[in-house]
Amino acid sequence: MSENTIARGLSCIFHPLLMPVYILLVMLNTGSLFNFDIPLHLKLILLGIAVLTTILFPLFITFILFRLRVISSLFMEKREERVYPILAAAVFYYVTYYLLKGIQVSTIFSFYMLGATFLSICALVINFYRKISLHMIGMGSFVGLFVGLTLNFGLNFNLQVVTGILLSGVVGYARLKSNAHQPAEIYTGFLMGAMVVSLLVFLL
Repeated sequence: MSENTIARGLSCIFHPLLMPVYILLVMLNTGSLFNFDIPLHLKLILLGIAVLTTILFPLFITFILFRLRVISSLFMEKREERVYPILAAAVFYYVTYYLLKGIQVSTIFSFYMLGATFLSICALVINFYRKISLHMIGMGSFVGLFVGLTLNFGLNFNLQVVTGILLSGVVGYARLKSNAHQPAEIYTGFLMGAMVVSLLVFLL
């Protein structure tokens, strides 16, 4: 298996659209975030909403854009082709926030989705001028969330933070190996994702 194939595979596994669901899975299996056990059916409902609004709906919109030839590739390698998919993601991220903000057990996650909406808007604005790594924004948001929870609430998320940093390095290397980005675009994306979400956590 070639390095490019591995890099492509890692890019798919850690696609930015998957990051909210990964984060929700980690949160639902972290007992220190809640003072009570969450029933399985409620976990499945939360996951179902997240999968629909943060993965399936944005992917469907992207596929429609591809079929209409608004974008030439589902990988959106051209900066100009990222505008509508990023906008669609921002809309559905906000829908996720709105749907979940009233559910007590998902307060932190819904707040994360608000941060993800803001990050999408920032990425959209930046995209008009230069390319930035959406993958690394997603990875940075993962690290930033658990850094913020650790510093603001005194919770022990060292494992999640270290794992997130290590995986960010792997994903960043994969994006470089795929010739999808320049190093500056990788670093900028990660720092923006980490800083925005960690700062938002302090507003909780």
